Amino acid sequence: MSDVPHDSGGEADGSAAEDQLRSTWSIGPLRPWMMMLAERQLSGRLKGQLDASDIVQQALLDAWQGRDGFQGTTHVERLAWLRVILTRVIMRRDRELFQTQKRGEGREKLLQAAIDRSSLCLEKLAVSNEPDPGLAADRAEQSLQLAATLSELPDDYRMVLTFRHLEDLSHAEIAERMERSVPAVRMLWIRALEALKSASSDRLG
Repeated sequence: MSDVPHDSGGEADGSAAEDQLRSTWSIGPLRPWMMMLAERQLSGRLKGQLDASDIVQQALLDAWQGRDGFQGTTHVERLAWLRVILTRVIMRRDRELFQTQKRGEGREKLLQAAIDRSSLCLEKLAVSNEPDPGLAADRAEQSLQLAATLSELPDDYRMVLTFRHLEDLSHAEIAERMERSVPAVRMLWIRALEALKSASSDRLG
């Protein structure tokens, strides 16, 4: 796999970059998938300092500007490449905000591992939620479709599903985060799963 492009400082339009990627790669809804991954990492000192949508826009722009250097051929390779770009954009913004050392290789590896774990969790949820796995082209495409579906669910549903399946929190931990009782969270989670399955079926239909 080729090196990921660095910030070129170009003036290309972010929306055009995303459209170009969608058209050229035919890999579906990139933005919701990348948003879910970015939002999981903007915590601690980065929370409130960076906006996930800005991070994703820059990552898409970097990918578009460096698209000719991508040597892979599969969805899995493309999404892995995008995850690396996303990691480096977050690290770059972190350095700009907090004047940290230019090469934080250890921190970058930890961040990359965290983003990869979130992507894997999303993939597992996509596979388990797929009403007819035989109809799906591959797991990468399923993950993209699931992220798009999740982005359209009510906030509470999306929140409980991401806490439970992407962050692997217990019902008690989720209850504390959402300031609800454990039984209420369990019921919300069940309803959210039902809504997700229904919405996924509608997309396939």
